[in-house]
Amino acid sequence: MQSEGSYNQKKGIIPHWVKREFAVFGGMVVESSKFILVSFLVFGTVYGVINGPAAWNNVKWWWYVNYVDDRSGSWWGIGLPDVDGVSGENDTLFIPKIGVEAPVKYAASKKPADINALLLEGVVHYQGTAFPGEVGNVFVTGHSSYYWWSEGKYNTVFSLLDKLVVGDVVYVNYNKKRYIYKVYESVVVSPKEVSVLNQGDDSILSLMTCTPVGTNYRRLVVRARQISPDPRYNIVQRSQPSLPQ
Repeated sequence: MQSEGSYNQKKGIIPHWVKREFAVFGGMVVESSKFILVSFLVFGTVYGVINGPAAWNNVKWWWYVNYVDDRSGSWWGIGLPDVDGVSGENDTLFIPKIGVEAPVKYAASKKPADINALLLEGVVHYQGTAFPGEVGNVFVTGHSSYYWWSEGKYNTVFSLLDKLVVGDVVYVNYNKKRYIYKVYESVVVSPKEVSVLNQGDDSILSLMTCTPVGTNYRRLVVRARQISPDPRYNIVQRSQPSLPQ
């Protein structure tokens, strides 16, 4: 007669059906992991192909922050405005910290197609908002990322806009004057959020782009107050803008 110990050695402590279920479950985990890994690789490849230049800007930013960080703009090759008045091109936006030097294009229409066409040539001033030197909200938008094979030179001009923090400085050359703004806040809003265009009684600059980079999901808006010339002498702006239909 077999003892209970020898019986357990032959039959095993874990029932056969439990082993079978563990094997099935393990196989499902392995197959699911393969699917997830392949999905990430495909997504990463597609995202990288479309947003490669914006990703490269972030790599350069990492190097700049860790090994340069002089905030002068010289490392990025920017020709900053210098002495009284304007140095460099008129109608130009400068953000030394993130390497931005881009022409400002003035939209004559609120139609998305017209704005998108101008975005290939620089950053776009939104029609109906204040101009530098006026009381109100100077509203400027630019791409954070766009198809790298498109003809535009400014497809990633605002890819590092999220790196700006309170106290950073933005320059605008306009009407033969140099306007200086200091960042005071950043907000993320829905694409349909109308309040970002409000003009108010202050003299501010709003810089808007899509976020996260490479998506059209939300909007990042960085706001800066005019500190030079003295905004007390700004003129009152005329019309109130509205979002494009």
